[in-house]
Amino acid sequence: MNVIRIAWHSITYRRLGSLLTIISMALGVMLVVAVLTVYGLISEFFRNNSSFGYNILLGARGSPLQLVLNSVFYLSKPIETVPYEYYLAFCDQPKREREMQNSIAYQSLQERLRAEQWLAGLQQTPGGGWGAVAHALAADSLRQQQLSYMRIARTGMFAPYVEMAVPILMGDYWVDPRSNENYRVCATNRDFFEKLILDLDTGEGFQLTAGRFFDDLDADVGYFGCVVGGVVARRSGLKVGDRIQITHGVPSESSSHIHQQPFVVVGILELTGTPHDRVVFANMEGFYLIDDHINPLFEPSMAEAANVPGLITQPRQASEGAGTAALRDPELLNRIPLPMEHRELTAVLIKAGAGQQGNDVDPFAAEVYAYSMPKQIETAGLESLRRWSPFNPVRAQTSVQAVNPVIEVTSLLATIDPARWLLLGLTFMICVVSGVSILVGMYNSMTQRRHEIAVMRALGARRGHVMAIILMESILLAIAGGGLGWVAGHAMNAGLSPVIESYAGIRVGFFDFAPPEPVFYWLPGNLFPAFLLQLRMSPELLVIPALIVLAIVVGTFPAISAYRTDVSQSLGK
Repeated sequence: MNVIRIAWHSITYRRLGSLLTIISMALGVMLVVAVLTVYGLISEFFRNNSSFGYNILLGARGSPLQLVLNSVFYLSKPIETVPYEYYLAFCDQPKREREMQNSIAYQSLQERLRAEQWLAGLQQTPGGGWGAVAHALAADSLRQQQLSYMRIARTGMFAPYVEMAVPILMGDYWVDPRSNENYRVCATNRDFFEKLILDLDTGEGFQLTAGRFFDDLDADVGYFGCVVGGVVARRSGLKVGDRIQITHGVPSESSSHIHQQPFVVVGILELTGTPHDRVVFANMEGFYLIDDHINPLFEPSMAEAANVPGLITQPRQASEGAGTAALRDPELLNRIPLPMEHRELTAVLIKAGAGQQGNDVDPFAAEVYAYSMPKQIETAGLESLRRWSPFNPVRAQTSVQAVNPVIEVTSLLATIDPARWLLLGLTFMICVVSGVSILVGMYNSMTQRRHEIAVMRALGARRGHVMAIILMESILLAIAGGGLGWVAGHAMNAGLSPVIESYAGIRVGFFDFAPPEPVFYWLPGNLFPAFLLQLRMSPELLVIPALIVLAIVVGTFPAISAYRTDVSQSLGK
């Protein structure tokens, strides 16, 4: 006797009732699969990208979580910007000196010294040499006093405790003209690609599939080079040499507009499996030179007081080493960098450690720095760093926060985990209700099927066979509902993938399963072997077995009823 075939014929005989039962079970399984997959993939996405290669994030004061989501995962919107001088607090002396020389205050000082030297030359008349020497000495003394006030030759206050500091500036997007997909634009410098580590275990960093990383001043494209992430290049078809125009602000907002200044793709990143794959990285020097990116809080009267005519718009003459590209595209090359007083940043990515000791950094000491420095940074009075120049904006965001991104991500996952269990509880109740519907449907049909069961018994079927047939019907209904629900759940995930990607930054495909989880994590470790406690499995793989167990439980009562059917009484009806 083929138990499965008989059970299936019995199900198809009651098509409508069986179909409704299967659909009810499928709805519950669909929700369970969707919750497990989406939450699991999002959690894995955040966990896998929690080794950022840095352990402190500096940005404008506000929501720490929003700062992390925007600066680390390229989600949400930037809070505010902070003065560029704050980044220099984490740089060594040569870096600070180079940066601060590109300022209105320093250029103003240089212009004044040139004027003093010119006046000294006029005084070099017969018999007036000593006066010229005295004037030159006085001018040099004044210059040294002003340079000392600017602190141009000093190391940043936190540089001895920092191994790496990388600035980023965000807020713009690139819209693919073919698909209208939006991609975040992150302006940064070459340190982003050379110093950030993607895998702390292997020390692996960014790799290119084509082209090269941009320099602060590129010989071919000036300040206007960009590198695109692997996903951006794959979806948009961008290649090295293409030109793109970025959009100011969120493209969906009415205030957004396309910048006319083009950026040239100079490199394409390999896929990293991180949020960096979905980003266009622009040279920060060129990003600053775009219209609307100059700090609007700067007062024009200050530029006039600096006595440096044409400082912002004066074209830079291409050097001999710039190559033939200077003749091909002077609009990209003939620019000068934006003075530092105009510059602001979204965030600074900081890796704590003894910056002066190189590879001899004690990992434990670096971790101590990572946990102790944020509070010290917030209370250090960084606004005092801006007093070296009289040309700073009068209304700049000076309050900052320093956060540990790993702590924020862990807190985020801990916050949404109860919601996951709530959803799973609700969907589990739906499955239980579906199981009860199997019980009710089969039990109600037992009155009509007593004659059928009696005939089967009269033809030689034993009580155990009859009971097995009823249980098999319950199991087949659960498997059919579970299979249909699994397919529907993954189809729903694939259909909602664009929405999930827009909010969480990840794409969910039809064949994406929930990540493996420990199966027996709830067992006491001192009573069970380690291999059992370390066993990991995707929760989705447990859905169908759980349904089979549920089907056996709810089908047992109708099966017992069939087992007890009296043949003589049922045949006589």
